[in-house]
Amino acid sequence: MLNWVCDYLEKDEEIVVPVKKMWNAWRATHAAPLLADFIAQIMADPRIEEMGEVDHLEGMEGLNPKELAEHESEMEALGYFSGPRVKLKAREITLEHIVRMLKRHNDRMEEALRQAREALPDDAPEEQESALIEAIEQAKQLRRDLRKAGLDPDYAE
Repeated sequence: MLNWVCDYLEKDEEIVVPVKKMWNAWRATHAAPLLADFIAQIMADPRIEEMGEVDHLEGMEGLNPKELAEHESEMEALGYFSGPRVKLKAREITLEHIVRMLKRHNDRMEEALRQAREALPDDAPEEQESALIEAIEQAKQLRRDLRKAGLDPDYAE
């Protein structure tokens, strides 16, 4: 399993990868340990470096367990996985990788914001729609800034 994880980390276009994303991929074709055991084994491997943790459920304490599970599932469908992130120690993070990650995450964020705007009920407060429009515009501005800085001349609107 650990050799599979290292191969995955070597080939994935993202250098820093959510462990849960890998665990889901492993489970698709193998008998899987529990997520906690999978994480513990990966973190103990000297070839792998821990790169922090993200919690996409933060601030959602008011939701019941079913709503939390639905939110988590929706976030993962969009590519946002909570939990620890890791990278292969031997794999260097380059400027090109950082720009590619920024683009990918910016694109996903912009798409999620567009979907949120479309899902707003007709009677939603105008402030909510305005906030979503502003956030979408900020995502577009990041794309323009990357292009203007010469970091990605092909990053079209």
